[in-house]
Amino acid sequence: MDGREGAATAPSITGGKQGAGGVSAWSLAAPIALLLALGVVIAGHELIRQWRIARIEAAAASVDAVAGQTALTRLAAAEAECGGACGPRALVAGGAARALIAARLPIGPQRAELAAKASAQLRAAIAEQPASGERWAWLAVSESARPGDEHHLAAVIALERSYRLAPFVRDLAVWRARFAGADWAQIDGLSRSRALDEVAHLAVIDPGQAQAAQDAFSDPAAALALDLRLSRRGAQVH
Repeated sequence: MDGREGAATAPSITGGKQGAGGVSAWSLAAPIALLLALGVVIAGHELIRQWRIARIEAAAASVDAVAGQTALTRLAAAEAECGGACGPRALVAGGAARALIAARLPIGPQRAELAAKASAQLRAAIAEQPASGERWAWLAVSESARPGDEHHLAAVIALERSYRLAPFVRDLAVWRARFAGADWAQIDGLSRSRALDEVAHLAVIDPGQAQAAQDAFSDPAAALALDLRLSRRGAQVH
């Protein structure tokens, strides 16, 4: 028997035959199986991450349904499971919830500390998506709850950017109207116009909320400008 023929017909590890320099079926299947297994692991990790994000968002959404401290406890527990790896969605949810709770607290150390943490989370989320008007609006909420003129100015700047990037944010329309209507002299012309437009649009789709927004225009000049805008657009607030 020719030695070369023996080498040419040597059985592969899978029991088949391969030619000299050939690739066995096993050597092809092994990396494919490895890739499939890796894909399953990655998909599993992502599902777990999404579930944890959903838990954070659910805890944040409970702010209006439970006591502030209860909501904060739930939020902290959900965030602890993420270990800081849940990304900007979780940061926005946590920051927004803390901003709302801080804004409802009396002025003092607890309010300042909570608002500072909210601002830190929201700024981190904004760094991931600077063109998000909603994130800038939430930052305006958190900064407005912090003591000091520098934070009030930061809130004004965040509000202006939020109006520039997102002319209408239904969940924050009344809050933005309250802030803009009280600080009318400090915000720029574009933000004034966007604030008026937002309330006028709200008057069409949700008159009840629009009334709350209109009542929030505490500056006399702002209130007059809003009355003129509503009259010009034919929007009636009842």
